[in-house]
Amino acid sequence: MEFQIKHFVITNLPNGKFSIEKYAFDSVSQMIEHHLNKKESISRANEVILRTPILRQAWEHAHEDVELTKKLGEGAFGEVHMGKLKLRNGRKVDVAVKLAKLEVLTKEQIKEIMHEARLMRNFDHPNVVKFYGVAAGQEPLMVLMELVNCGALDSYLQKQEQPIEKKNEMCLQAAWGLEYLHMKNVLHRDIAARNCLYGDNKVKISDFGLTREGTVYQMDPHKRVPIRWLAPETLKMAIYTQKTDVFSYGIMCWEIYNNGIEPYPGMTVAEVNQNVKEGYRMELPFNVPPDVQTLIKVRCWSENPNDRYSMADIAKHLQRILQIPRPDFAASILRLRQFEMNQNEPAMEEIRIVGNDTYRLPRGSPGTLPNEAHRRYSRGYAHNEVAM
Repeated sequence: MEFQIKHFVITNLPNGKFSIEKYAFDSVSQMIEHHLNKKESISRANEVILRTPILRQAWEHAHEDVELTKKLGEGAFGEVHMGKLKLRNGRKVDVAVKLAKLEVLTKEQIKEIMHEARLMRNFDHPNVVKFYGVAAGQEPLMVLMELVNCGALDSYLQKQEQPIEKKNEMCLQAAWGLEYLHMKNVLHRDIAARNCLYGDNKVKISDFGLTREGTVYQMDPHKRVPIRWLAPETLKMAIYTQKTDVFSYGIMCWEIYNNGIEPYPGMTVAEVNQNVKEGYRMELPFNVPPDVQTLIKVRCWSENPNDRYSMADIAKHLQRILQIPRPDFAASILRLRQFEMNQNEPAMEEIRIVGNDTYRLPRGSPGTLPNEAHRRYSRGYAHNEVAM
């Protein structure tokens, strides 16, 4: 038998009851129990019987398991808070919580938020921010990530001058993180100091709003993009590859060595656009090791993408130049996975309810239903954009 996914919109009636097509119920859970017990189709047009509950995924959390403790700032689509997440083994961990109020977002923005979450589920590296999951059972939608105590890398660099040795390590750690993302067959497309976090002497790549799976991506040339970080071929043809990420990585290294200031100081965005396409490249501070300067200028910023190194080669050469060995990532990742296995015990059974897209409700839970915008959420994420 061939199975298909069917989408059904649950309507919140003016009298407060809930309905798909036939009957009205006081709660969604009552609706589910009725159709489960009666083995009755939920649709007049199609024979659709609710049979098998679906376990909540390890990355799906309930709102009551999230405690917000302090507002940290505003993100692209809502507020960002510090908080605590109660894991399924009872342990609590510190998290950064992105809140998205769905009634003020477009469907495309909601898709972007959930797309970022879906991508981050697959990342597992010490130099990439950890994703704990989402809480999507009610408003606001919450995206739960590792809390990194010093915040954005550019802000951290602007607060106090850091020794050159520390800046060297930052560049190398970011290289390890981006090398990992490329190994996972994704293009970040927005590598910049503002999109990295820093804490416990470790750089972590974050903000996957523009990230796409694959090795080549052709973007709509009319969309807003972060001009100051882009490779010349991206400015000319709106094309992204791993080698355009390498170019942006070199710009981020310039930011690190210049204490987090904006690239191409004194130039307008239009001037940057024109000058980079004509071959202009910035100078690095005199105290940057000469071999590192050559690596950035020749192997990150070359006009010809084929002359740029891969991120694996960038990381390898930086390790040799700086004489910093690669940490045993495999051991740390194994410990992290063991921790996750211990905390991700089987969740309560849930029924898959389908609106224009799919969401879940606990079996037997109180019958509250997200609003129409929430019922229609799909995949997506938030991202930083810079005007052209």
